[in-house]
Amino acid sequence: MKLTQLALALGLALLGSCGGSATPAESVQAGSTALGKSDWRTAQTSFEAALAALPAQDPAYKRAKLGQVEALIQLDAARAKTEFLAYADSATATLDSKDWRNVMTKLTAKGKFAEAIGVLEVGLKKHPEDGDIKKMGDAIKVAAEKAGDTNALGSLAGLGYL
Repeated sequence: MKLTQLALALGLALLGSCGGSATPAESVQAGSTALGKSDWRTAQTSFEAALAALPAQDPAYKRAKLGQVEALIQLDAARAKTEFLAYADSATATLDSKDWRNVMTKLTAKGKFAEAIGVLEVGLKKHPEDGDIKKMGDAIKVAAEKAGDTNALGSLAGLGYL
């Protein structure tokens, strides 16, 4: 048991010694690598380190923010929705239909219909003429029907999808 504790302490010490020296670009790359390995916590931590060091106008900021949201979808879908919508509402956000669809698709695949519908609702208000965002409501509806989620279907009905 003591050997395990020693190994854990040594591992934590090594982790702590290499955590603060990464550049924002390295943190974004580490986050992307972690996403690819489904290591959601490491991805979140790496992207959040990059976000803390990058100005919102930097093109890498968008990648870090969307990466953070992607990791959060797996860890805390409500926070993922909040982070995405806060970014979408910022003056520096450069989101397109693909970004909105990607977040809604991942939330829907995770069965987080309430969060996906929340993103959909704001997306429809911000981009009322965007047919791709409108189509996401249909995709969420199909998934909610398959899952038997009556709350989600009720919310979609309120948006005109039923």
